[in-house]
This record gives sequence, structure tokens and C-alpha cells, in this order.
Amino acid sequence: MKNRTLHTVVALALLAAASLPSLAQDPTPLLTRSQDQLIAVLKSDASQKDKSDACRELAVIGTQAAVPALAALLPDPQYHHMARYALETMPDAAAGEALRAALGTLKGRPLVGVIGSLGVRRDTQATAALTKLLQADDDLVAQAAARALGQLGSTEAAQALQAALPKAKPENQLALCEGLFRSAEALAGAAQRPAAIAIYDQLRSNAALPHQVRAGATRGAILARTAKNRLNLLGQSIRSDDYILTAAAAQAALQLPGRNVTKLLAAELVLANADKQILLLDTLGQRGDPAALPALTAAAQTGAKPVRLAAVRALPQLRDAAAAPALLELLGDADRDISRAAQEGFASLAGPDVDASVLRLLNSDRSGQQLTAIDLIGRRRMTDALPGLLAAASGPNAQVRVASLRRLGELGSPADLSALLDLLLKANTDADVEAAEQAVGAVCAKAPEPEACVAQVTSRLAQAAPSQKGALLRVLAAVGGPASLKAVRAAVSDTNVEVRGAAIRALGAWKTADAAPDLLQLAQTTSDPTDQMLCRRSYLRLAANTDLPVDQRLTMCRQVAGLLQQGDEKKLLLAALGSIQSPEALPLITPYLEDAATKDEASAAVVGVADGLLRGQRGAQYASRLLEPLQKAAQATGNTDLAGRAKALLEQATNRARAR
Repeated sequence: MKNRTLHTVVALALLAAASLPSLAQDPTPLLTRSQDQLIAVLKSDASQKDKSDACRELAVIGTQAAVPALAALLPDPQYHHMARYALETMPDAAAGEALRAALGTLKGRPLVGVIGSLGVRRDTQATAALTKLLQADDDLVAQAAARALGQLGSTEAAQALQAALPKAKPENQLALCEGLFRSAEALAGAAQRPAAIAIYDQLRSNAALPHQVRAGATRGAILARTAKNRLNLLGQSIRSDDYILTAAAAQAALQLPGRNVTKLLAAELVLANADKQILLLDTLGQRGDPAALPALTAAAQTGAKPVRLAAVRALPQLRDAAAAPALLELLGDADRDISRAAQEGFASLAGPDVDASVLRLLNSDRSGQQLTAIDLIGRRRMTDALPGLLAAASGPNAQVRVASLRRLGELGSPADLSALLDLLLKANTDADVEAAEQAVGAVCAKAPEPEACVAQVTSRLAQAAPSQKGALLRVLAAVGGPASLKAVRAAVSDTNVEVRGAAIRALGAWKTADAAPDLLQLAQTTSDPTDQMLCRRSYLRLAANTDLPVDQRLTMCRQVAGLLQQGDEKKLLLAALGSIQSPEALPLITPYLEDAATKDEASAAVVGVADGLLRGQRGAQYASRLLEPLQKAAQATGNTDLAGRAKALLEQATNRARAR
């Protein structure tokens, strides 16, 4: 009622101000009329909207004087809701009297609404009348009365509900239970715990009531009791043969502080069946009490697998480094699911002691433990483990070396580049070289200016073995830039076939057009057919780059066209030409319209160029130059849709050419 009182004070102040001459013509947006005017609206033949608005304003400023007019509307189907809305918020006792009086005159939904309003007002003077309505023939009325009595929060109302429950029709039982729950909550909050406990006990002990009622009552009964008594009921409920009641007790345990509760749950854990053990383990985990550690550790080590998994998953929820040893021991469990769950849990633990445990695993002489440590280092983002990873990357076990290198690339920074390059030059297996290459590339990519790494990479080329040189060249191709290109270009002349091939492939992977002249020259001069094909296709890939100037792309297409022999390479050329918005591309495309292997791709290229040009600002200027290529494309292609597009563009180009 505090909010209602505040609103009334504010409203009255506004009305008082509105009576002053200076404000008489400036009503507030919320309150537009005086109470007398609003009452007059209710008594008039005004529209439904006007009367509803009047009720809404009277809910804010209404006093005893407005009660008769509002009460008169309670039986009216059109207005009973708004009239109740106004009356139930009024602090004046007359509003309550009017609502109570209406209980004897209304029926159906208006009566149900008035009952609800009395509940909202917590009108204890309505207790007797509401109690009688618990026996009403109309179930909706009886149910509304039960809920309203519950809202009253008084001992008398609670007793009325308790007495009515055994005699209630099945249809009304849940509403009575809801009212009793409301009563119990109010009584417990008002320091009347014995009365609240009596309600909860009545509900939880009635086997005829639905499970959800008995479960809610069990939880409430535990929470309402004193510390000693609640432990007794908690244990009793956990041992119940009814799993739902056990689950309700577990929910209550989540709200109960103290180690005594934890100890009770741990003791019950030993006696419970597997289903209850899983429930109790989850509860112990969610409570986060370190006192549960011995019980969780024991349950995680032996027993049924589902129970062990529940215990392993509960251990990290304690958020205590003391759980680390138990989880560490389980990392090597023979059951893969157990070990994986332990690994997930261990990774989530915080603190330097836990990190120290991971480092001890990494320094182990057992490869399995080292691999586990490497995984945990990644999950925990342990950058302080980099020295240990560098050492492990030089160790005797191949799996450990590769895993360490990958983690170094993930966690390392450009400051670690020199050490990683040293590892790459020591690598003597394909797997080690590949992992070291990935790590070097990863840390170079993290540099604010990746080209700053190039000098360190190129300085190692002279001392690298052929496979290592290939890895370094691939890194340079990924980094890019003039210095990288210079080093790769030089490697193309290397006397070693493996290095030369790696350099050519590095050029083929270049992201910018800087490498285009080298690729074209190699396509023209190299004797290896595979290298020739790679250079041509890489060159065409660069020619298709729409970020390059149109003239440069046209020149590149002209230069490479004479070197193309295979049909798929010609199609790559046509794809590049089709994306060049210039009429100069058309003479390069049209010869391919006469080749059965490329006529569809050539037609698509003509359509692509023509469409782009006609959409541009100079479309009319280019229209006449598009007529012949579009006509040939429409005739050449066997694709019906493509031919249709060519004809439509031909018609458009013809019209625009005539209009010039």
C-alpha cells in the first residue's frame, strides 16, 4: 500500500496546485479532472471509454466520496473490471466495505473479480465471507476465494483453508493448496513459523495430493523449521521412497547454510541408491562447500559409472584448489569418460597451485601425462607454461613434440619467434616440420606488423634443410610484403628441386599482384608441366581479383591467354574476364564462343560484362559495342536461361543505341 499512498499524496498535491489561477488552464497529463467531475462522468450516459478513463483516474485520486459511484458499476459487465481496479487501490475503508458488500449480490465473473480484489487489499474483515464462499457451487468462485484467503496472510484465513481442504472437491484442491502456500509464506515471513509449519506438514503428509504440492510443502517445511529440526526432516525426506520428495529436500538443501547440512548430505550419500546418489552429488556440488570434498572424492573413485561421473562433475564446483589432487588422479582413469570429465573439471579450477600441478604433469617422463598437461595448458591459457612447452617440443616423444608446437603457436607471441625458428630448424620429421611451421606462422600473424618478422625468417633460410626451407617459404608467402617476395623469388633459382618447387608454390599462394610477373615468367619458361599449370592458374586467380585496376587485369588476361591449353584454364580466364567491366574485355571473350568446350562460359562472360556496362553511367555510350557480342552469345549457348538473359540485354542495348 506504500506505492498507493505515495501516488495519492502526489495526486492531491497536483490537484491543489491545479486550483491556483496560474495553473488552472494547464492540467497534468495523468489527472485531467477533479474527483467531482469524474464521479459525474460515471453517473452520466458517457461512452464506455470515458467511464473507463474516469475509473482509471479515480484509482489515483479517489476518496470515500467516489465509492458509491464505483460500487454501482460492479454488477455491470462493461465496467466491473475498471470499477474494481479503482476500488482495490483506494486506502479508504469505504472501498473495502463496498467490495465486501458486493460479495452477497454478485455472481459469476464479477464475483470472482471482487474476491480477487479483496485478496489484493488483504482485507481480513472479509475472512468470514470468503470462508463461506469456499463451499460455493461455482468452482471458479470457490477457487478464487481460496486464493484470496491465502493472500490475507492471517492465522484465521489459514485455519479456514486447512479445515476446507479435506472436504474440497477434487477440482478445487489445487486452488486451496495454492491458498495454503500463500498463507504459509506470509506467516513464516511474519515470524509465525509454527503456523506455517503446520500448513506445510498438512500438505506434505497428505498422500492424496498431487506430487508437486507435496514436494513444495516438503521444501517449505524444511526451510521453515529451526536449524536442529530442519536437519531431522531433511534426512527423513532424503530417505523417502518417493524420489520427488527427495528431490524437494535436495532443493531445500541448496538454500540452507552450514557444514552440518553438508555432512548430513554426505552421510546420506553412502546409504542412498544410485539415482539418489547422483542427485545428492549434484546438490553437494552446487552448495560449493569444501567440506564435501572427502565424500565427492570417494564417490568419484569407485562404484557405478553414472555415480562416478556425477561426483567428478561436482568436484570442480567446490571452486577449491583442494579438489585438484582428486581430479589429477582421475585424469589417468581407465574409463575414458571419467578421465575426460576430470580433465574438463580440472581445467575450470582457478589458482596458482592448480597451474603448478599442470606444470608438474608437463615435466613428467610419461607421455600421457604430458599430453594431458598440454591440453590443460591450452584450456587454462597458461602463458607462463611457454618455457616448459619449448622444452617438451624438443623431447623424445613425437606426439608430445607436435602437441607442444601447436600449443606454442596458440599461446606464443612474436617475442617467441626466434625460439620457434630454432625448433623448426631442429625438426627432422614431416609432422614436426609441419607443426613448427604452423607455430611460426601463427606468432607472425599476431605481430602488429607481420612484415617485421620477415628478417628473422629469411635469416634462417641459408642454414635450413630443404624441407625446412619449404616451411619457411610458405610462412613468407602467408606474411607477404616486398622482403618476403624477394626471398621467395631468389629461392625459385635454388638448385634443389624440392626447394625450387616449394618456392614456386609459395608464389602461387601469394595474396597480392606483386607476384604476377614472376608467375607469368615461370609459366613461360619452366620446363615442369605441373609447375607451368600451377603458375598459370595462380596468375589467373590474381587476374580475377576485382580490387586490382581494370587496365591491369585486362593486361594480365591478354598476357596469359596465349599460354592456356586446357579447357578448365580457359574457363578460369573467362570467369576473370566476365568480372571486368570494360568493353575491352569483349574481344578477348568472343573467340571462345566458337569453342564447344567453352561457349557457355564465354556466353556467361559476355552477359556479365554487358550487364555491368549497361547498368553504369556510360551504358548508352557502350550500347552499340555490345550488340554483336550479345547476339553471338545468345546464339552460341545451349543454356536456355543464359540465352534469355543475353537476348534481354541485347534488346536493352539496341534500344539505348537507337536513342543516342
